[in-house]
Parts: sequence; C-alpha cells; structure tokens
Amino acid sequence: MARVRIRVARSSDSSTLAELRYQFRAEAGSATETKSRFVRRCASWMKKRFYSGSRRWRCWVVDDGKQLLGHICVQLFEKLPNPVEDEPEHHAYITNFYVIPKMRSQGFGKRLLDKALSWCWAQGIDAIILWATPGSRSLYRRCGLAEPADIFELRHAAHLSRSSH
Repeated sequence: MARVRIRVARSSDSSTLAELRYQFRAEAGSATETKSRFVRRCASWMKKRFYSGSRRWRCWVVDDGKQLLGHICVQLFEKLPNPVEDEPEHHAYITNFYVIPKMRSQGFGKRLLDKALSWCWAQGIDAIILWATPGSRSLYRRCGLAEPADIFELRHAAHLSRSSH
C-alpha cells in the first residue's frame, strides 16, 4: 500500500466525501434518499463549508494517494458571552467520523481523532461533543472522552410522540 497520510480535506474532495458519508450512514440504517441525489446535495453542502480558511468547519481525510479511506469533521460553535470565568464560551462538535470497513482496526480512526482533538485544543476549545455509535464508544473512552451527566437531548420524533399524549 502507498504511504497513507492524514490531511485537511479540500473542497475538491466534496464528491468523494459525500459518497463516503452515504456509505457511512447507509451502514447504520436503510437510506431513504437515492445515492445520486444525496451525493449531489451533500457535496454541494460540503463545498460551501469545507474550504481552506473556514473558521467554523474543519475536516480531515485519510488519503493513500489513490482514494480516501476515512474522514472526521469538526464544527466550532460558541455559547453566549458569560460573565463568569470558569465557564468558557468556545466548543466543538465532532461529526462524520468514518473509516471504510477494510481499513478499520489499523489505527486510522485513532489518528483521525487525535488530529481533530489536537486541533480543537489549539483553537482554545473548552468542550467537545459528539454522538457515538455503539462500535465507537471504546475508542472515544481510550482517547479521554467521557459520557457526562449534565447534557440533555430531545429528538424531534420523541417530542412529537410526547406532544400527542
């Protein structure tokens, strides 16, 4: 295999990243949108956000020189200004973290996650959040992420079912 490297995604990677996103999400459940339609829509979305110099989004890819083997994305976000010193205002959301099946368990996921976490710390980020799949929880724990007791979530479908009672 050629030398594998992790690099920042370019806007020219958008179509390939959109295809990998489709593959990633289709593994988790049956897709309700055709692949071609999704790839067009997602690539357009990514092209607008994953560009050199973007301050809110950063995406890294595993590249062997022939194809992309995985990716991880980070979105920076702010809380409202706060007058107390011990409650920082800058946070990050990790998303779209995926390594193609044949390349798993070779350390690429850990290298991607380490790259994203290091970048977040360099940006002065206080807290990093993500939604974990069952298969990724052990990696996140090994890298120091924890499941806090102080975050609540309300999914739209749950809200709809509760409001109909």
